[in-house]
Formats: sequence, C-alpha cells, structure tokens
Amino acid sequence: MNLHRLLNSSAMRIALRYAGIYAIFMTLGLSVLYWTSSRYVDEQISAGLQQSMSELIRIDTEKGRDKLIATLNTQQADNIKQQRHFLLLNPEQKKIAGDLQVWPQELAINSHVVNVWIADKSISKQGTADGYWPMIAATLNDGSRLLLAQSLEQAEELQEVILYTIITILLVSVGLALTMGWFIGRTLLARIDKVNMTAKAISSGNFSQRVPLSERNDEFDELAIQLNTMLVRIEQLLTGMRQVTDNIAHDLRQPLSRLRNRLEITLLEKRDTPEYQQVLGETIEDADELIRTFNALLEIAQTEAGSFRGEWQTVDMSALLAGLGELYQELAASQGKKLTINIQQGLKVTGNHHLLAQAISNLLDNAIKYTENKGRIMLSAKQQAKRIIVQISDHGLGIPLEKHALVLERFYRLDTARSTTGNGLGLSLVKAVLELHGATFKFEDNKPGLKVTLDFINL
Repeated sequence: MNLHRLLNSSAMRIALRYAGIYAIFMTLGLSVLYWTSSRYVDEQISAGLQQSMSELIRIDTEKGRDKLIATLNTQQADNIKQQRHFLLLNPEQKKIAGDLQVWPQELAINSHVVNVWIADKSISKQGTADGYWPMIAATLNDGSRLLLAQSLEQAEELQEVILYTIITILLVSVGLALTMGWFIGRTLLARIDKVNMTAKAISSGNFSQRVPLSERNDEFDELAIQLNTMLVRIEQLLTGMRQVTDNIAHDLRQPLSRLRNRLEITLLEKRDTPEYQQVLGETIEDADELIRTFNALLEIAQTEAGSFRGEWQTVDMSALLAGLGELYQELAASQGKKLTINIQQGLKVTGNHHLLAQAISNLLDNAIKYTENKGRIMLSAKQQAKRIIVQISDHGLGIPLEKHALVLERFYRLDTARSTTGNGLGLSLVKAVLELHGATFKFEDNKPGLKVTLDFINL
C-alpha cells in the first residue's frame, strides 16, 4: 500500500489528531500526577522532621541531655537509608554532637520546616551531594539549639523513577494510538480500494461487477449492499434501454417502411383526389400509431424513473374502477361480450389518478380484446386487512405460464396477439405504474382465460 496515500488518508489524519489530543491530555494528567506525588513526598518529609523534633525535645526535657545525644546517635545509625542528619549546639554555639559541621545562617528557629542550601563540605559524611534540604530547628530548655535535616537523594531518585515512568507511559500511549491509526487506516483503505476497483471496472464497461462483501456485516457491508442494489438497478435500466432501442429499431421499422412505400407508390403516377385523400388518411393513421408508441415509451420511462408523478393525491379507487367499468361495459357490449362489475365502496390509495386509470384501462382493454364473442369479463375490487385487491379476469386465450415474465417486456407480443392492433407496451406500462405505487400484481390461469390480481396498500 502506498505510504504517502496512507498518510494522507482521513483515518490516519484522524488518528494523528486524536493522538495529539490524547498526548496533550496525558501530559497534563501525568504532570498533575508527578506534581502531586512530589508534594506528597515533601509533606511526608516535613511531617517526619516535625514529629522527630517534637519527640527529641520531649526526651531532652524528661530524660536529660545524655539521653538526647544517645537517641540522636542511635537514630542516625538506624536511619542511614533515610539520610537524616543533625547538629546539636550548646548555649555558647559550640558543637556538642551531629554530623553537620555548621549552622546555616539563613535558617530561622521557628519550628517550621524550610528548604536550605547545603554544601558538600557542611557534612562530615563524604559523598553527599549539594542541594536544598528540608530542615527544622528548635531551642532547647537550657538555650541549646537542635537542627534536624533530611537529605533528598532518595526522594529525588523516587521522583526520577516516577518521571521516567510517566514519560514511558506517555510515549507508549501515543505510540499505540499512532499504531492503531496506522492499522485502522490500512483497513479502511483496503475496504475503500475494493469499492474503487469495482467502480473502475464498471466505468470501463463491466457492469456485472459488484462490491465484495465481508463476513463482518459492518457498516461497510451495509454500504456495499446498497451500492450493489443500486448497481443491479442501473444494470437493469441499461439492459432495458438496450432492449428498448433494439425493439424500437425492430418494431418501428415495419410501419415506417410501410408509410414510406405507400407515399412513394402514390407519387409514381398521377391520381385523382379521392385516392390521394385515402393515402393521406392511411398515412395519418400510421403516424398516429407511431406517436402513440413513442408516447407510451415515454410514459413507461418516466414512470420507471419515478419522474411521472403528476399530482400525487388520495385516489378513490372505488369511483375510479366504477367509472372505467361502466365505460368498458359499453365497449364489451358493442362486441357481444359481457363485463361484470363487483366493487366494494370506500377503497382509497395514494397515487396518481391518471396513471392508475391508464393501467386499469390497459388491463380491461386486453381482457375485452382477447375474449371471444359472448365471453365474460369480471372486474372486482375488495379490501383484505390493510390491502386492496383488484382482479380483472376473462375467458379469453390466456397467457402460458412460461410467458408471464416475457409479456411484461417492451414490444413483446404473443403469437396469438400478432393479428390484433397494439404495440406490445400496455403491460410494460402497467408494471411500471404498479411499481411506482408500491403495488404488486400476478397472472393466474382463469381456466379458461387469464386472471390478473393487483395488490395495493390501503390508506
């Protein structure tokens, strides 16, 4: 994977940003921890010096000077690791005991612990480092002065350990954050690369490519599923467009050729007015058929794309079906056929009145067209639960089971329908209209004839 591309990825930038924020907060938090631990050590040292001073004053008062000196020497011997130091001066400021050589001049005798600079030469013990030490001084009953001091070497070593530990924790934490960002970036880019590869393949013309799915079923898989669904839809539309183009080229060639040949033959010789009028009338009929075909194709395309909505409103299906039923009853009666109507009242759906009327009209027209003389057609509608079921059945020729899907394609016509007028677009429009309205439909054998069932969602 390209390093520059990885470093410029959103995942890596987010990881770096959060690593920086994390480092700042970690630094602040650990700094507070370091300061708190240092304060705690200082307070413990001060409390220890004050407690020791109070105890030594009590010993001097109750048990005498010799016991005090013995206690100091014993404590110094027992507390070598604490590096506790002392100095005892008599009232004449002469040294009586202790390993400190001089009394610091800036040290006030007020029973408070203060930090005072101690040089190496001020201590009889060799190897002690210079520095500021916490000290406390007190005046005894006879005017003698006692000084206690605490070396900070161990405390400083402890603080160094704490500091190094804090720095290590900070570096490890930031390093882990960056490492996590690195792996997250690689993972995200790997998933995105699959989408890019699929997009490139589709751009090059391979419309069968799909975004691969993983077994994790995460948000990327959800996105991949939506993209694949979109790609399937796009492929279907493109395939349909190619089919429409091929069908138009095939099915419209004949009427256009017939129209041209008729005009050409008419112009070969001089004719009288009635003959010209007859030719022009036939030409107008062919032109009207071509216009109807193109209008039907346009409506199908707009409906499938969802752009032919017109006025989307509450449609009274009962009134719509009743009106169409009465209209086609007269047409059926004029051809010696009978259309029976059985419609439940109060059926309503949300949709486009014009498109629904056109879809129902196409189905009724087909039912009447393909029903033999004295045959029967039934139009019914009823509510079932929250659905509206519309059925149009006839006793005509029917549609073979294996042809149910084919008749929904544009320009497809059964062999039994070749002798009748039409362009093979009626059922394609019905399918597009019902899909736009979220409805389903199916063909069934009416024994004999065909039964078409439409299933709408009720309001």
